Amino acid sequence: MMDIEQIERVVKLVERSQLHEMTIANNGQSITVVNNVASQNSSHPTEATPTHETKDTSEASNVALEVCATYVGNVYLREDDTTENLVQEGDSIEKGQTICFIEELTRLLPVISDKAGIVDTILVKNGQNIEYGQPVLKLKSST
Repeated sequence: MMDIEQIERVVKLVERSQLHEMTIANNGQSITVVNNVASQNSSHPTEATPTHETKDTSEASNVALEVCATYVGNVYLREDDTTENLVQEGDSIEKGQTICFIEELTRLLPVISDKAGIVDTILVKNGQNIEYGQPVLKLKSST
């Protein structure tokens, strides 16, 4: 049975995130939380657009790439306390590689890189609270 504190936490997570809707099911009960803040502010859906465009391809290769969180929760850079971080600064990563985990409510969910490159900087600390879309890694192009 869901308690009111658990429901309040879900509502607050959805309000603070960029999620539009979230459904939680537990023991035959379910609750759907809808975030209407975006629809109140604009009648058009927001689209991610770059803040600047680079015309020169050599300049584009020097631009730092970021891999961002795909969930809201606590970030864990390793699988458990006995293993090393999944990625280290200087490591080469591939698109589709698991770079960390995020604990969302009671689930540990993998964050999969949508880019390939060399890890320049790890932008979060193990156990840190993270928001949806927050950068986790800064990459350098591997070319």
